[in-house]
This record gives sequence, structure tokens and C-alpha cells, in this order.
Amino acid sequence: MIKPISQVVKFPSLKKALTLLFTLLVLAAGGLLVVIIFGVLAFQIVYLDRAYPGVTVAGIDVSGMSRPEIVDLVTAQADKILNETLTIQIGDETHTFTKEELGVSVDVEATADKAYQLGRQGNLLVDVPMHLSLLSRSRDVQPIILYNTGPSHQMLQSLIAVSDYPPQNAQLVIHSADKVEIVPAQFGQQLHVDATRPLIEAALFSDNPEPVKAVTQKIQPALSNEAVASTYRQVTNLLAKPLTFSYKSKADNVEWTIEPKTLVSMIDLVEEVDDNGQLQLQMNLKKDMFTPYYETFAKRIDQDGTDAKLHFDEAENKLVVLKESQDSYHLDVDAAWTETVKAVENGTNSVKLPVVVTPARIPSQNLEALGIKEVVSEATSYFSGSSEARMNNIEVAAAKFEDVVIPPGEVFSFNEYLGEVTKELGYDESLIIYGDRTAVGIGGGVCQVSTTAFRAALFGGFEIVERWAHGYRVGWYEINSKIGLDATVYAPYVDFKFRNDTDHFLLIQTASDLEAGTITFKFFGTPTNREVTVSEPVVTNVVQHGPPIYENDPSLPDGVIKQVDWAQDGMNVSVTRLVKEGDKLLYKDEIVSRYQPWTAIYKVGTKRTQPSYNPANNPIYN
Repeated sequence: MIKPISQVVKFPSLKKALTLLFTLLVLAAGGLLVVIIFGVLAFQIVYLDRAYPGVTVAGIDVSGMSRPEIVDLVTAQADKILNETLTIQIGDETHTFTKEELGVSVDVEATADKAYQLGRQGNLLVDVPMHLSLLSRSRDVQPIILYNTGPSHQMLQSLIAVSDYPPQNAQLVIHSADKVEIVPAQFGQQLHVDATRPLIEAALFSDNPEPVKAVTQKIQPALSNEAVASTYRQVTNLLAKPLTFSYKSKADNVEWTIEPKTLVSMIDLVEEVDDNGQLQLQMNLKKDMFTPYYETFAKRIDQDGTDAKLHFDEAENKLVVLKESQDSYHLDVDAAWTETVKAVENGTNSVKLPVVVTPARIPSQNLEALGIKEVVSEATSYFSGSSEARMNNIEVAAAKFEDVVIPPGEVFSFNEYLGEVTKELGYDESLIIYGDRTAVGIGGGVCQVSTTAFRAALFGGFEIVERWAHGYRVGWYEINSKIGLDATVYAPYVDFKFRNDTDHFLLIQTASDLEAGTITFKFFGTPTNREVTVSEPVVTNVVQHGPPIYENDPSLPDGVIKQVDWAQDGMNVSVTRLVKEGDKLLYKDEIVSRYQPWTAIYKVGTKRTQPSYNPANNPIYN
């Protein structure tokens, strides 16, 4: 009999089945966990002091290596890296260095630590996943490269010494007058350290074997070929032909030359900075070498001027030339140098010498223009009774002023034309005023001449510039004249001067008549139409002279008495001169003379104690 299924097979209940299944799973999982734990422990024990599988250093598997073994490996790799070379190219030259020489080093310990420490963080939750990752994909550790810039900097500095060179300026070389050449300029070179350094540093960390091309700069020469070219043209122009100096006058026409072969040594080539700060080559002439030439030229050219010697012939009523005038010629050396430089700069090689021509102060040409036509003023003074010595001195001194010409506007100086008063020049000893007394000296009587000249200028209406009165009244100067119209001179301190204040020349002529005892000054010129008025003298402050003085003189013979000073009262004398030209007053002069009292002095022979001399004898005046 077939039983129903439900009755034949009996199955556990679902709950029991699930429980059983769970129990089996737990047992399986636990077993697996135990297996994993034991497996991890076993893995850690195996690689306790060794690199984990999947670790490489620079592509070399270091799995299972101890740290010292990794250090050895990295050390070997470091040697290889440090011995790698880097080539630096500067122009056509190359310079090779190892990386170690350039400051590269490898941190071996740090690199070994980095490889050894992969998967060793001390945290299983972190380390185990890393271990599993390394098993599926290896990790490569590159050597840790260190770089010290010091060696590469020193290397660059050493390269400067072999790479840098200065520029060469263009030069101008004068070999001879017909051979002048330009030595071309050359560029300099300079290593650009700041631009080259980063290229080297990049190459040190690169696998590119190509050389590093150093950056260099071209250095421009300060003096270019173009800057020298203009000087070259100037030099060649100068040396192409002689340098000519010429001078042309009415009486002379001369020319001098300096040959090119001589000019070579007279040139200086000088580098100078212009206003724009640019260096230029200048051609300079050596002034000191031209000076001797100028001195030679001057000897031929220079000529002192000579004034004409003129005389007015009253008989013919005309001006006569006794001696022709001559203009002066003088080479202006400074101007000659300037003209030389200018001619060379202009490339003409021809110099017209600058000669200064000074017309004669008194020309002999165009006599009519001088205006010396007739007598415009004259004065005569008297000296009859003077000693022979005094008359001689008057005549000698008066001759000094014969035919003296005074140009318009010039000041006449009596002492200038008188010159020295010496025995060698023809003067004799005579009485002169010396200090506070009359004494014997050379030139007594010269003041007779100066007094006469003064009166001619005074009455001619000319400007009186300087006039001095005598220390006391002198009788000679009051003969046919007012008191106070004398003029004394004593070079170089006391002078008589007047100005020719007309537009025409004045000619002075003198005449001495020793028999008549007169001296006359005549001024020839153009009439001025001046009206001259001289007042009567105004005498004030009269001081009586003292009693006569008698002095023993052993040089006189016994019994001889000689008067050497004559008594005069002292006084102040004032004379007024008015000079008019039409309605215009030109001058109002007060001519003041302060005469001191003068005592008569007698020289007595030494054997006489009481003189018996009559003072009424004729006196001898200065």
C-alpha cells in the first residue's frame, strides 16, 4: 500500500534548518578569519625587517630586502647618478662636469627609509590595504636628489674667465703720411650668469643628454668703425698735401709750408666723450710743435711802427714831412693757432696768417686830415741874465719838444718827452730848488721850459691835467708875466700835463734865443675859436721872509761872499681861467700857487767872521 508522502518523508522544521545553516556559516567565517589572521601574522613575520613585495627603487625590485641591503642598492644607484655628466656649450667650446661637481647629491638614507617604510605605518587598517595594493601594483621610489647651488655658482664664475672677453675699439693707425689704416672694432662677449643658471639647474634634473647652451651677451665696442671713419678722412685730407701758411701785405707777400711727413708727428689721436656721452676719436694738433713755426713767421712779419716826424714851415705855411711814418705789424700767435685748427677742420690745408696792423700814431699820409694848419697858441718866457749853465739847460730841454705831435684826445706829459736829465745828455750843473732851499744840481733851468709850455697850453684854452707851482716865487717866471703862472717839474713825481681836447692834431715847435734870453713854445693846429680869459692874481696870506742867513763855506776863498738863495715873501696866489667856445663855458680853472717865504742865504769864506756883502747884487734864479 502506498503511503501518502506526508507520511513517508519527514523534514526538519525551517527554524532548525536556518539555525543549522547560520551555525555552519559562523564556523566557516571564524575559520576563515583565523586563517586570515594567521596569514597576516605569517606575512608580517616573514617581512618583519624586509621591504614588502611590490616595492622598487629606481625600477629595481627591493622586495624582501633588508634596510641595509636597500642602502647598498641606493648607494650604487647614487654613484651612477652623481657620475652622470652635463655639458655646457659656450659658442664653439664645450665644458663637461659631473652632476656631483655641479652640486648634486643623493640622500641615500632618506631614499632607503622611504622604500623600507612603504606599508609600515603601524596601523593594520592602513598597512594591510597597502600590502594588498602592492601585490597588485608595485610602487617605485626614486632616489632623493639634493642640490647645492654653491658649486654650480663657482663653476659659472670659472667659466667667465674663459668665456668673457672685452670688446676692441676701432683704431686709427698712422704708419706714414701715405699709409693710414683703420683697425676694425670687435665685439666683446659676456656670460649671462643669471640666464644660464636656471638652464643648468633644469638639466641637472632632466634625462635630456643634450648640452646646455649657455646664454652670452655681445658687448658693443665704445668706438665703432663709423666713429673712426670721419677722423680717418680728416687725417688723410691733412696728410694729402702740405699745410700752407700765407701772408700778404702791401710790401710783402710770403708763404710757408709744412710737408705731410712732418705733419705726421704733429698729430695727436685722442679718445674723447662728446656731449651725448658717446666716445669719439678726435684728431688734435700739437700746439707746442706749431709754436716754433709761428715764431719763425713772426720774425719775418713783425715790424715796429714809427711815427712820422713833422715840421711846420712857417715861411712856406705848410706842413713838412721830415720822416715817413710806418705802421706796425704783429703776428697774432693765438689767433694763428685758431686759424690753423679751423683750416684743418675744414680740410682746406691753407692758413691765412692773422696779422694785426696798427696804424702809426702820427701818420705821414694824408697830412691835410691832421689839421695842422697854423699857430693856435704860443707863449714866450724870459731868462736873460741866467748863467751859461742855466741857458744851456734851457736850450737842451727845449729841443726835446721840437716837433712833438699830440694826437686828438691824448694827454701831453712834459716828463715823458723830457726824459732823463743827466750830464751825459748835455745838461750842466746850475741852481735848482731842492727841499727847502736852492742848491746846485744838474738841470737847473728846465722849469723855465715847463713854465713856457704850461702858458702855451693855458692861453690856448686846452684842458690842464696836472700843474704844480714852485716852492717859492722865482723871479725869472714873473718877467713880463703875472704872478702864479709858473709850472715846476721833477720826474717822476711832479709833472706838467695837458690834454689835446680838440678833434685835430697839435704840433709843438720850440725856439730858444740865448742872446735875447727867450724861449718860445708854438702850438700848430686848427683854430678852435675859443675865448680864453685869465684873471689878475689874487694874493692872500702874505708871510714876510726872515733875515738873511750867513754860512761859512770852506770851499770859498777867504773873503769871498756868495749869495745862493734870494729872499721872497710867502703868499697864496690864485688865478682864474675861463675858456669859452661861443656861449658854452668849457673850463673854469682856479690856478692856485702856495709859495713859502724864502730867506736869502749867503756863503762866506771861512776866514771871514762878519760878511760885508751888498745884497743888492743881481740874483741868479732857478
